[in-house]
Amino acid sequence: MAFFSLALKTIKVPVINTMSKSLQRKLGKLTDDDENVVAYLIGQLGRSTDYDKSVIDGDKILQDCYDLIGSAKDILGGRLVLIECKDTIKVRKFYEDRGYINISENGDDLKQYVTFIK
Repeated sequence: MAFFSLALKTIKVPVINTMSKSLQRKLGKLTDDDENVVAYLIGQLGRSTDYDKSVIDGDKILQDCYDLIGSAKDILGGRLVLIECKDTIKVRKFYEDRGYINISENGDDLKQYVTFIK
């Protein structure tokens, strides 16, 4: 039906100085001196073409991801979730509507979005 992968990834937050002060503070607590931060990467999030969103929607798939990340967080710690996705209006809207923040630099093929673990 649906699929996704999870991993830990270290990312450089290149636009940290252009973010709001509150977001800088939140991210700043997680970054090292080079503005690197470790995040849970959700990759390959999708649904089989045999099923439509009435059977399993994007929110349900994301919730399954969050449930597994919650288990990992209990062992490893961490507060940040990263999504790397295609730069399409539909995909951007999906993540932005769910509170993800675009941290990409312009010109990338993939956009990077982050959110904090609740």
